[in-house]
Amino acid sequence: MNARALCSAAVVAALCVGLTPTAASAADNPTPPVTPVSTPTPAPVDPTTTGPTTPAPTTPTPTVTADMLPITLDQPAATWEDRPITFTGRLETGLVNSYLTLWEQLSTGWVLRGSTRTITGGAYKFTYVSPTPGAATFRVVIGVKFPSAVGNTPDRVVNVLDRTLVMNKPAASYIVLTGVKMTGKLTPPEPGQKLVGLQDRFGGKWRTLTSAWIAANGTFAVPVPDNLPATKTVRVVTLGGASTAVEASGYAVITIKALLNAKVSYISAASINKTYRPGCPVKPSQLRYITLNYWGFDGLVHRGELVVRDAAVAKMITVWTVSFNAKFPIRRMQRVDIFGGSDIRAMAADNTSVFNCRQVTGNPYALSPHSYGFAIDINTVENPYLAANNVWYPSNGLAYRNRSVVRPGMLFSTSAPTRALINQGFFWGAGWRKPDYQHFQPK
Repeated sequence: MNARALCSAAVVAALCVGLTPTAASAADNPTPPVTPVSTPTPAPVDPTTTGPTTPAPTTPTPTVTADMLPITLDQPAATWEDRPITFTGRLETGLVNSYLTLWEQLSTGWVLRGSTRTITGGAYKFTYVSPTPGAATFRVVIGVKFPSAVGNTPDRVVNVLDRTLVMNKPAASYIVLTGVKMTGKLTPPEPGQKLVGLQDRFGGKWRTLTSAWIAANGTFAVPVPDNLPATKTVRVVTLGGASTAVEASGYAVITIKALLNAKVSYISAASINKTYRPGCPVKPSQLRYITLNYWGFDGLVHRGELVVRDAAVAKMITVWTVSFNAKFPIRRMQRVDIFGGSDIRAMAADNTSVFNCRQVTGNPYALSPHSYGFAIDINTVENPYLAANNVWYPSNGLAYRNRSVVRPGMLFSTSAPTRALINQGFFWGAGWRKPDYQHFQPK
């Protein structure tokens, strides 16, 4: 059966033009054929009657308009601005391979958004991603030009929803190394895994600092680099998608403050099993575990730990508050248990520590003051120690025996830890005949 046989007598000329690619380009806007209505001729008068006879009625040919043509457009479902809108419908004549175009109405006029051809049964399908949320009006046209005299669908209004990425309002300030995170929610949640990134404003541009996965319910908690006190302007953005699908939150100003933030707790014998043994002058119950912040040689804040005598806690917190505020650099601050209880290994690692129940290094006949939880060694490489056996420890600190060349981490009488410890009643080992530049103990 040919195309003309599918069309009714009333619409054949209007519909069939443009249903094939050749017709679409040759005649997109023909003038719809209209059959003029004839003016009726007066009926002749029968001379045998007293009046004229009633004329026979005539039926005018109707004008064919575009909205009468048989093409449908289903109502598209509402969608999000970074998701495709699906448009479906059919040519009711069932013609295959007919050329159709999709148009969107903007404030400046109608804009072409896509093209396709009909398939089996005259069905068709368009997909289009709208980058702008709001109510959008669309129309499908037979042929390539708009408006079309061949035929078009009724207009359909699609609600394009706004996908939002919201970052919760941050606190007024945070303390360094407290696990600061920016939280919020992506609405609606993305199917599957999706990343969100934390950005800060640097040099007039946004740079990505860290990232985190968005949970299935759309919530996120992305970490903030909080090892350097600063005030930053930050926002969060979605990562890993097309640039047109990126969502960005509003920005906020966050402040990371530099504080010692010392925390004191009890310590178990199991935690000091390399530095404590039965017979030591203090028991684990007489010791305390302090975690605190310190400035590293890298210019960042790090979290350290000290095991000290309970009676020394307040003094140690005072000393390290002064040192922290002065930004005196510390290489490492860990329990000597991390080094298997070995003072030599701890010194070679440039460790700062207090408690270690042991003999004096270089003198196996004397009990070290560190066994009581009061004495402290600071930056052991930059501040080496001349032992009773006339050996300098650690071996990698020999270059620092020359105290006339000032380098970071070295202790002098004017250094913040030195002054603070002396003010707390400690004696500095640098004054001994065999100098111990790293060592302080109560007088």
